[in-house]
Amino acid sequence: MTAWSQLLVATTRLIDLHDSGHEPGSPFVQVSQESRRGLRDGYWLDLGCLLLDYLLDVDFATNSAFVSQTRCLAQLRETYPDLPHDDLSFVINLLATPSELHFRQLGVEDNAARASRSTKRTALIEKQGQTGQVRLTASGRQAVTLASQVEDLLYSEYDAAKVLAALARGDFARVPDITNQILLAIRGLTQELRRVRENPTREGKLAELLDNQRHYHNALSSIQRTLLDARSQLASPRLMERFAEWRETELAASGEEWDLRMLSSAIGRVLTAIENLSRRLAELLADIAEGRIQSMGVVDFAALARGLLNSAPAPALQQALVARLMPLHVQVAVPRMAPLIPLLETRRAETSHAALVFDEHHDAAPEDPLLARFLEARGPALRQRIQREPLSLPAALAEGWHCFEEGDCLAQLLNTFVDTELLDGRLAVGIDATPFELTLDDGRCVRGAVTPSLRLSDQDDPR
Repeated sequence: MTAWSQLLVATTRLIDLHDSGHEPGSPFVQVSQESRRGLRDGYWLDLGCLLLDYLLDVDFATNSAFVSQTRCLAQLRETYPDLPHDDLSFVINLLATPSELHFRQLGVEDNAARASRSTKRTALIEKQGQTGQVRLTASGRQAVTLASQVEDLLYSEYDAAKVLAALARGDFARVPDITNQILLAIRGLTQELRRVRENPTREGKLAELLDNQRHYHNALSSIQRTLLDARSQLASPRLMERFAEWRETELAASGEEWDLRMLSSAIGRVLTAIENLSRRLAELLADIAEGRIQSMGVVDFAALARGLLNSAPAPALQQALVARLMPLHVQVAVPRMAPLIPLLETRRAETSHAALVFDEHHDAAPEDPLLARFLEARGPALRQRIQREPLSLPAALAEGWHCFEEGDCLAQLLNTFVDTELLDGRLAVGIDATPFELTLDDGRCVRGAVTPSLRLSDQDDPR
């Protein structure tokens, strides 16, 4: 899909809403697919997009001067060699003829009501009446610019420079809006990466990410450097003074309170999103390089639907399905299962039989736990000590059982009083209601409201 196609995909349903003749308050809310007129081959749309792109190039080169239709025809014939002049004239006349667009906005007198407005500034091309020469209108220039930036965040690095421009001009209110635009582009690509990981074969997006990965990293690095520069400027005394003056003026004009932390927080959200996106992109590229990319998390809805046809679901699920999926009128005839099965077949990627492999070869080797070494070295002596007589915690500390390997194993000794299975399955913990307080050699003080003691479970001691 081209950039123009992306722009039209985002706006087509809004045009359908604008052109809808649905009566307000009508109970008939079901919507059918729109039947669009035309040749259904994209010929006229492609001619118009090529013409607009060419006029933008000429607009930059000639400083918005008019260009003859002969030059336009010569340019378009590079793509369509047999293009007749009449087809070009039709496209120019259509794009130069305005269409009225109706919308609503807040009324001036009453802010609670939306007043109806309309505009005819929808012509994308301006045509001279005598010579027939053409050039872009302001709306046409804006349409081509939007189409060139609608794809992804590869162009958002220029938006990041707008933050520095806003700070230099003292237009602090524009900073959150600019950062939100960058954030939307970053989140859009982040969601796209998530979809690719779930279904790597979706519309060739995986190959596109591989081709543009270097450009994505460069764009993210440029945005990050620019925003870090902007955030450092927020801490400068000169900018803080300018912001304080602007805040007082803004408060007096609109009554809205601003804080410098609001700008820093807006920039920080973008920086966090960049780190998240960079990590996801690196993980995806690593999985691709190691051949571990799989279709993860894909639900086979076709198999699920066939299963519901073959066997009845649970009563609770059946009630939910009847309430949400059954027809509104009982007169509708439901076909047999066999004719439904072909309708449930969906186009899907071939099932990959490669298993997911989690490579732990390069993982750090776990260190020998101190508790294990403590029990291995002191366990036999502790068991012999407890077999002679019960060992209370104050006595164990006084005898130095917590000292091991020229260090301190107080926590490991306490574990043996909590989990007696560490030493011997026959051991149990006896509790004496007498509190204790003991000062260790290093100055630490160990206190307890009761006194626990390790003893053999066959002894008649209170638990």
